[in-house]
Amino acid sequence: MQKQNKQKKVSAVAAQTKQSSALEEVIVRSNRRTQQAVNTPASVVVLTGKTLQTTGVRDALSLARDIPGLMAESTSGSTNPRYRLRGIGTNDFSANMTTAVGVSEDEVFLDSGASQGTPIYDLDHVEVFRGPQGTLQGKNTTAGMVSYYTKKPTNTLDGYVRGTAGNYGLWGEEGAIGGPIIKDKLMARFAIVNRRMDGQYYNGTHKNPTGGYQYYDMRGQILAKPVDNLSILIKAHLGRNRTEVPIDHVGLLEGGTDAQGYAQTSRRNIQNNGRTDATTRRAGLSVNARYEFENGWSLSNIFALEWNHFNVFSDDDASPAAVDYQENIGGVARVLSNEVRVASPQNKKIRYIGGVYYLRNMTQSSSQQPLYSPTDFGVNGNASSFNINTQDAAVFSALSFDLTRRLTLDIGGRFTSETRSANGEAWAYNTLASDPYYTGNRALTYINTNTGTFIDPATGQSLSGPPLKKTFNRDSEDASLKYQFSHGITGYLRYARGFRTGNYNTYVATASDFSLYNPEVLTDYEGGIKARLWNGKAQLNLSGFHYDYNNMQVTILQNTGTHTTNAARAVSNGFEFEGQVRPLENLFGSFGVSYQDAHYTSFRNASAPTPFNGGNPVDLSGQPLERAPHVTTNFLLSYKIPVSFGDFTVQTDWRYTSRYRFQAWSDVHPATPAPFLSSPQTQALVRNAFSQKAVITGNVRLAWHSVDQKTEVAVWLHNITNQMTYTNAFGEFFNRNISRYPGDLRSFGFEVMRSL
Repeated sequence: MQKQNKQKKVSAVAAQTKQSSALEEVIVRSNRRTQQAVNTPASVVVLTGKTLQTTGVRDALSLARDIPGLMAESTSGSTNPRYRLRGIGTNDFSANMTTAVGVSEDEVFLDSGASQGTPIYDLDHVEVFRGPQGTLQGKNTTAGMVSYYTKKPTNTLDGYVRGTAGNYGLWGEEGAIGGPIIKDKLMARFAIVNRRMDGQYYNGTHKNPTGGYQYYDMRGQILAKPVDNLSILIKAHLGRNRTEVPIDHVGLLEGGTDAQGYAQTSRRNIQNNGRTDATTRRAGLSVNARYEFENGWSLSNIFALEWNHFNVFSDDDASPAAVDYQENIGGVARVLSNEVRVASPQNKKIRYIGGVYYLRNMTQSSSQQPLYSPTDFGVNGNASSFNINTQDAAVFSALSFDLTRRLTLDIGGRFTSETRSANGEAWAYNTLASDPYYTGNRALTYINTNTGTFIDPATGQSLSGPPLKKTFNRDSEDASLKYQFSHGITGYLRYARGFRTGNYNTYVATASDFSLYNPEVLTDYEGGIKARLWNGKAQLNLSGFHYDYNNMQVTILQNTGTHTTNAARAVSNGFEFEGQVRPLENLFGSFGVSYQDAHYTSFRNASAPTPFNGGNPVDLSGQPLERAPHVTTNFLLSYKIPVSFGDFTVQTDWRYTSRYRFQAWSDVHPATPAPFLSSPQTQALVRNAFSQKAVITGNVRLAWHSVDQKTEVAVWLHNITNQMTYTNAFGEFFNRNISRYPGDLRSFGFEVMRSL
């Protein structure tokens, strides 16, 4: 008997050890049902809030470091990031831009780009879906979706406080508290974060650090369950993010000088004499109500109001020169959305989700450029103010069929009718030396939609403007076959088509810049296999894809404005190979490899800045897409060392990114360049300055946890090898310089956290 009991205890311990060393089952919700990631017929990455904390992800811009194939770029720090997935994204930084990679928070689609720069704190997890999301994601996206899920109120009292400090004046506080107010009936959670850093670069003109930031964000949620079948989640948030953006200088004339004779001599000691700050304010309110019927069907209504305001100043010549080329762009967006959704029981052989969606986005965008007058450039200014009103209405349905015990068919469709209307004006103004951004002293109004005024400032001749209202009706579909080869091994084939709606160019330098471009359409053919092996200790995912991209929207910086146009066609082919493994209870590793060959197949009449090719268009056919590196890889290794007073965890994570370029035209060999750009040496300098070279960056973290796991003390080192990286580059060829936006350098710090 004693022998049998001993064997049972040994078996129980073995089973417990086996279970504890298995990987956590990952659940995704972006398809509007709770489903294991291993059973989801799509390429998806899920990261927990804890993982993001340990790898140093604090905002939307730094999230890209942890996701293979995800790129983020910005000219305004973390206030207004722009994502790319599988080489597909946008270079448009105007207030009314539309993103190819959608972002949602707690099932609310964030339609305004400035609202997507949300700080990452008190997060349950984030899901990154690759490929067109044209059925269930709120709005159509061509490249994919980033979905944040915050921690929700529960019946258990819990919370934490965390303090952070580091070099360059880094200081941060973060905390959350949640629990029941009336058990099982009313629960609440409140979270707040405040973080600031002086900056890693020095502005020798202003005599202060630059590249720093200060942001705060707060979030309150109340979950009410007045009856057993009804839940109502009310959420409100408010925040502000201000960044001092460093701007690097590359002179194109002899000795690295620009047209005004300035040459930057140190990468870290910059000399911007204009303002370079970027500020975003955001607030929102949402109500998510869900009723469960007795027969298993459910009815959900998600209502949301989102507001944001962003303002970006830029010292375009990136120098201390007296002739100071600078600008200010900004905007305000007010977004209302509502989704009504019904869903059938999840345990049936045939499952259904369907509903209707409505969104209205009223965005006002503005710009002031003190020396960019289209009539006397370099002396007076240029300004614009446009209002874009968007109304999006859609109906969607998705069906899942269990054809056999192992084979499942998913099909979905969405029909969208989106109307955009525009009004506003652009004008040249006489610049006041005492207040360069005062635009009231008008010299020439060359666009006024109310009076039908469209004038070429150079000649004074009348032009025809674009239609001021346009409705785009589009359908999108997806279908997938999923086959379970055995327990834990699943394969899938997927077809999906999504679109990004047409829009207006509102960042204008001449009347012709204000134009309307058409929707882009992306068709995705992909397949993959997902395997959970070694008694749950290993997870491997492999996916391959082929993209057909028609009418691709490409935003190109002109001499002083931007212009978004439709490329004829592009393709992208590639694969992702990702995995996690826990060979021992205390040892964990993960890796990811993403490869893509994304290039234009037909784009023969692409615009470029006038000096680059003498004002002539360039042929981009066969050229790679901008910000589309062929290879990105991620690697993470974590080892826990138990001790009598808790445990120590050592973790390191690394990322490799192959070379990529920032502008669509920058790798082209121009046929008719301006004389100062004609030498092979200068053309090589342009190609190098407009690209990010291949780079490897890594972090390391050492943390101690108490025996009860409620206290953590950690030290970390980011960008161990102190790699110089850039997030963007623009060419101010009229000043004979290129402006670049440098990224984070090496930094270190420590954190202390205590949970309830």
